[in-house]
Amino acid sequence: MKVLVVYATRYGTTRRVARLVAELLEERGHVVDVVDASRMPDPRGYGLVVLGAPVYRDGPCSCLMEYVEARRRELEEVPKAFFLVAMHTVGSVFMGRLHGGIAYAQPLLDAFEAPPFYGTLIGGVVDPDRLSPEDRRKMERFYRALGEELRRQDKLRREDVEAFVRRTLLYYDWFGKDFVRGRVEEASRFDFMEKLRELGYAGGEGGES
Repeated sequence: MKVLVVYATRYGTTRRVARLVAELLEERGHVVDVVDASRMPDPRGYGLVVLGAPVYRDGPCSCLMEYVEARRRELEEVPKAFFLVAMHTVGSVFMGRLHGGIAYAQPLLDAFEAPPFYGTLIGGVVDPDRLSPEDRRKMERFYRALGEELRRQDKLRREDVEAFVRRTLLYYDWFGKDFVRGRVEEASRFDFMEKLRELGYAGGEGGES
């Protein structure tokens, strides 16, 4: 399959993830093009598009969203997956509302009639010495609100990227290839539990801890 990986980056971490995604896809026999979102690559002719961006101001950074806006018509016709790079991937409830975590992806999901069929958050890297003065001030306020101190952290793990690629390809085969304009309703009929039963999974639901 021919895959397009489109990424936006501010300090280079998302570019690293995008290249690793491409490497892992190529190891599985796929042909991959990795392109910066600012070049506005045409997604037509690809079997899958992977979108990648850092989280900035509570959502995917504006460079990726500008690409989505510019190429929305063509992207609606191609199955899509995404990864977002963030330092806090778990999320929390604050004043009764969900913040952080996968909620950062909502603008990307809302942008499409046929949304990405799979997406996840991957840990990022922050180096206070490399941040612009404006970004450093914002990050310091963010960490103070968490009761923490801004410091250098590296949460990027190869195994997380490997899991993303593995699941993207698996879910593409199961239902993702139908996540295009006019066929999402058909894809929504996919029964995940039935698939597990088909694969011989006999585990129970719920459980205690």
